[in-house]
Amino acid sequence: MTTSGLQTHDFLTRLQKAGDSLPPLLLELAAVMRRMVEEIERPQLADIEALQAELRRLIGDPQRLRDICGAEGQLCPQCPFGAYLPSGFPYASEKQALCLPWIVIVHPQPAAPPSEPAVQ
Repeated sequence: MTTSGLQTHDFLTRLQKAGDSLPPLLLELAAVMRRMVEEIERPQLADIEALQAELRRLIGDPQRLRDICGAEGQLCPQCPFGAYLPSGFPYASEKQALCLPWIVIVHPQPAAPPSEPAVQ
């Protein structure tokens, strides 16, 4: 991904400001995202799917994210992923899956696209 762009800049700034003040899981997830942002200029679908799979693997049990983020995203204002929240949405949560960690848990992508049924 490119490191230019307002949201990406905000993500990196939030990550830098957070230092070690965020829970380890969020820091680990943000580090994975940061690597993608810094290493891949133009991510392709396979890159995004790999990122989502890695985040899902790191999160493991969704309860871990619930325990950290709560029902109304208490950490969203300082969390790096909060940079990607749409305007007018102050937080993400399991019921309002608007940040990447919640998206990969609530709306996981299939490992492979469904095959087309044979036309006879």
